[in-house]
Amino acid sequence: MGVVNWVPRFSGAQHRGERHAALGQPCCDALVLPRQSFVLSGFVLCDGAGGNDAVARSALASARAGWRALLRLRRELRSSHDPHLLKQFQARLMRQRGSVPLLDHTFLACCWDRRRLLVLQVGDSSLLVRQSGQWCCPLAPAKGAYANQTTFLRKQTPVSSIQLWQSPSSAVEAVIGFSDGLESAFLSPPLQGHCLPQTNGPLADLVIAEHRLRQGARSYPAWLASSLADPSLAQLSDDDRTLVIASR
Repeated sequence: MGVVNWVPRFSGAQHRGERHAALGQPCCDALVLPRQSFVLSGFVLCDGAGGNDAVARSALASARAGWRALLRLRRELRSSHDPHLLKQFQARLMRQRGSVPLLDHTFLACCWDRRRLLVLQVGDSSLLVRQSGQWCCPLAPAKGAYANQTTFLRKQTPVSSIQLWQSPSSAVEAVIGFSDGLESAFLSPPLQGHCLPQTNGPLADLVIAEHRLRQGARSYPAWLASSLADPSLAQLSDDDRTLVIASR
């Protein structure tokens, strides 16, 4: 494959979950889509645990700080797993989030440049990647012993819970990221003897096809947000739903 001279831009949308809406609570998924260029794009998604303004503010502070910390890690990272650098990333994020109280939230961050796709994950927000026409979920969402239990990004979160995955940029065709409110739509339990979840390839392909058709149109952000309010998705989960997409 030839040299890749540009990287796709990410588009994203959110929908406040029906449960939060009924209780008059805010959406507690925080999504940051930084200013993007032809050589660098990405996003950070933090899913706050709970349903109040303090949780939403905490998640947003970490999402903003997370992007800055991810850019620093991107410059320093040389191998697929360096515990020292991951610990530095965690400490840098905590410093840069400022004085906003830290409440429980998950963390999913993605940076796509001309050299590689870099993904960091803590908790149960997930990312799908299409390579050679096939979808995969390279990092399994963290699950606990009971419903909605997962791993959160805290000061004391062990480095072993910060999952990292990277791929050469030229090998990546498309990316879909989402909070756990969309997990049932895109993922199903692993096959026996496997550790990674199965992906809903037909749905992922449909999402990418619509993205390619509509991206760039002024109405696209509103259309994408309205699609997350589809009753069929609400039947799967009444949690907040966040979707992020990029494709060549």
